[in-house]
Amino acid sequence: MFQVAKFAALALAASSASALVVPRATHPAGWPTDYLEDYNAYHTRYLALGCQDRHNTPFFNLCCHPLLAKEMLSSRPAQCNPSTASSPEPSEGAEEEEEDCDDEEDDDRLATLAFAAAPAAPKVPVSPPALALEAVAASSKSTATPDPVPDASSQKSASTSSTAAKTYSGGYATYYYQNGVAGACGKVHGDGEMIGAIDGERYGNLGAVSSECGKRVKITNTKNQKTVTITIADACPTCTNANSIDLSEGAFKKIANLEEGIVPITWTYV
Repeated sequence: MFQVAKFAALALAASSASALVVPRATHPAGWPTDYLEDYNAYHTRYLALGCQDRHNTPFFNLCCHPLLAKEMLSSRPAQCNPSTASSPEPSEGAEEEEEDCDDEEDDDRLATLAFAAAPAAPKVPVSPPALALEAVAASSKSTATPDPVPDASSQKSASTSSTAAKTYSGGYATYYYQNGVAGACGKVHGDGEMIGAIDGERYGNLGAVSSECGKRVKITNTKNQKTVTITIADACPTCTNANSIDLSEGAFKKIANLEEGIVPITWTYV
């Protein structure tokens, strides 16, 4: 998926008088309109589904991240459509809190997307976007700081052996469905293949094939020490941070249950 980090944001409020979802006048600064769906449409749906009360749940993973510009809502489960789904009422004051939270997430996550070109063949993401993982990422800041992303010149000068030896920590693994759509690296893969999407900042230009494509990565779930080795086949501009990786369904199942949705990881190039 274009497991497009960093991670897309929300900024909408609900009217307490009429209980109708009222969109903000403008989308947040940096919202990639050529890559993601209309901002007001997204946040209206977000609040209508009660996503602000469902962070870190399988429902949030399936329904609460933005559609890609060319993606249809009908491609998602019926429960993701506010016109057919039964959503919980937002808690009192949730709308106001959500707006404040979203503004902060906009500043933190969308800066990394501003440079990226729209992908030629976007894929439907299932893993939580940056805004969905904000609470998890915040709790990890005091104990795990992601390694800085090397710039292009340092990547080119680094030897294969030194790259393979480095362990990256502080990231998270999520998963997404392939839906028969080619990833950023240009190839179509199945949900059972051992592939993944590297963070968009590491990947680089989302509109081109990256030098990361085809690299093999060994991932360890730090909660249970289970491991899986995958091949980089896509980009993830909405991953939690630079050391997070979005996995195929099959790869994620090697290290965790799908119901978990997101797990802490370390990884190395192999």
